[in-house]
Amino acid sequence: MNIYLISSESFRLMQEEVNKITQNSTNIMVFDLLVNSLEDIINEAIYVSMFAEQKYLIVKNAEMFTSAKTSEAEIELLTKYLTNPVSLTTIIFETYNKLDMRKKITKLVNDKYKIINIPNLNRIDLTNKIRGYVTQNGYKIDTETINYIIEACYNNYDLIINELDKTFLYYDKGATFQLKDIENIISRSLVDNNFKFVEAVIKKDLVLAEKILNDLYTIKVEPINLLMLLAREYRLMFSVKCLTSQGSSKKAIAQKLHLQDWQVEKTYTNSLSYPEKDLLNYLAKIADLDYLIKSGQTDRFIALKLFLLDID
Repeated sequence: MNIYLISSESFRLMQEEVNKITQNSTNIMVFDLLVNSLEDIINEAIYVSMFAEQKYLIVKNAEMFTSAKTSEAEIELLTKYLTNPVSLTTIIFETYNKLDMRKKITKLVNDKYKIINIPNLNRIDLTNKIRGYVTQNGYKIDTETINYIIEACYNNYDLIINELDKTFLYYDKGATFQLKDIENIISRSLVDNNFKFVEAVIKKDLVLAEKILNDLYTIKVEPINLLMLLAREYRLMFSVKCLTSQGSSKKAIAQKLHLQDWQVEKTYTNSLSYPEKDLLNYLAKIADLDYLIKSGQTDRFIALKLFLLDID
């Protein structure tokens, strides 16, 4: 299998799946369709070096497989490649949005290659992931502490891993996490402020959002966490909006998106203020910021402030 299409709301779960496929290969190239053209990616896929070694192309923001509009020329180009791919090239398409299984290009991948839909983790899975991650890094943790971490981070796997990475710096190797320490390290009020910031942005209360952002800057909150939370909220709003327009009930949407009924209701209410094109536009802007931050081309908090200025 040399073509994969992965859909997930979680950056971490996506990365874990990609690592399984690439198996620690060093011959990996990363592309982003918000930055790179599909033609350039296909040209790279076709090129085979004289050493004839397997290579992996990771293609981020592959929105042509979702309900987003894509040019016919790009679809035709990709279809042509998928009908006769290069055996020494493995392409892994990534999207954080829901796949549109009605699209011919998505059906083609589903019929001939492999689609991996990664659902959000339930409580048991989160517990096992946390215990495994802590043990793998040389520490110990009990169930009560795990439960606190899950609740403090609002069941968000990406946030949980980020908070655990900070906790590892606090303890010596081999130590057992103590609940009283974790309550100080992973403060509920801190996480609450993260979500208050996101809520203020979603409601376009930019004065409050900037005030909270300045407070978070003072206590050195990682801006990438805030971007992840914003992206997740915009993706959920887009998904709820699309499913509602297709006639899905709120109960059906809750089951499909692994949300509580009240979360669907709140997300639906928030989505009423946003046309679908705006939600996709904000997701694209966040992806651009993520790239600029991780490539060291911009300051993290300045990037977030610039994002706030772009909100209509």
